[in-house]
Amino acid sequence: MPLSLRVLPHSEVLADVMAGLSIHGSSEAVRRAVVTAHLHAVCEADGARSGHGVFTGRLTDMIETNLAGLLGTAETRPLVKEVLDALAETGDLWRSPGGYWQSTPPRAVALSGGPSFLLGALPPGGFVAAGVMRYAMTGNSHMAVQSFDDWLGHIEPIGVWMAKALKIYRSRLQQSAVPADHLEIYAPDQAVQQFRSRWIGAREADLADVPLRLCRAQAKPTTLYNRPYYLGEFERTPDGLLLRRAAVVEHGHARRFRFAYDEALGVKRRLDVKRDDDLVQVTLANDLPVEEGRVLALGWRREDATSPSVRRMAFPVLALPFVAHALGRLGVQLKGGVS
Repeated sequence: MPLSLRVLPHSEVLADVMAGLSIHGSSEAVRRAVVTAHLHAVCEADGARSGHGVFTGRLTDMIETNLAGLLGTAETRPLVKEVLDALAETGDLWRSPGGYWQSTPPRAVALSGGPSFLLGALPPGGFVAAGVMRYAMTGNSHMAVQSFDDWLGHIEPIGVWMAKALKIYRSRLQQSAVPADHLEIYAPDQAVQQFRSRWIGAREADLADVPLRLCRAQAKPTTLYNRPYYLGEFERTPDGLLLRRAAVVEHGHARRFRFAYDEALGVKRRLDVKRDDDLVQVTLANDLPVEEGRVLALGWRREDATSPSVRRMAFPVLALPFVAHALGRLGVQLKGGVS
């Protein structure tokens, strides 16, 4: 019998891979899911063999060798790094301090009464892969289940958190009595009315009946990154705005305070969600607290953001309930694309 060979087109190979690995979604999501499946296979095989883990460089080299034909040689290494960072953030794989990767125990992360995604070394079947995550299609009775809020990090509702935080920081206020010209004040109420940035120069700020405000040093002459944040008590004088008392605010608290002031001042953020088949896109500021920011690992960053202060994110549609819940903890509402 004569042997017949033919070259399979790229699309046919990719379709076979998607069917075999239960991959779902757009081309961007598929590429990440293929890399993720390969990483899991390598780490699980190593765990069964030696348990020492697989070094980052070896993982990257293996995927570049095996998948460059599907992914494109120039794009493979940056994509592998991006996927590995996401898997480490979600806890899907574990990275040792020395850069060795290992599988983690199988478990589910679930919204209360809602969908779940799966982490760790899983048996085949029972899930759909979209992007770097695998979403359960059946029940989770055979594995440990963690609530999505615990996975993010348990935090009290934003209004309750603000009341307690303000009580603590008020006790730390110290006399200052200096002009506020060098400060930017977080004034979302004024910003919404004037269609401008939520950070406003002190000379332009109208504090209304809320004299205790989150503030920070201006970007110049200080550096843009790691600049200090304060809760400041301001007073309007004939010579301008005076910072009467102030307390240094921890960086993580400064991020959460922004959303707390949004809610307290009645100007919660609303973000437009654009859906394109199995992909949703949302643009948001780079100021999420660490806990809620963890949900960003379920998607990936697009490179076409209009400003360095914002990020344009893409998520598989299966991730949208988790994104909506995480942002909802901060009072952020999504418009469009949410069923």
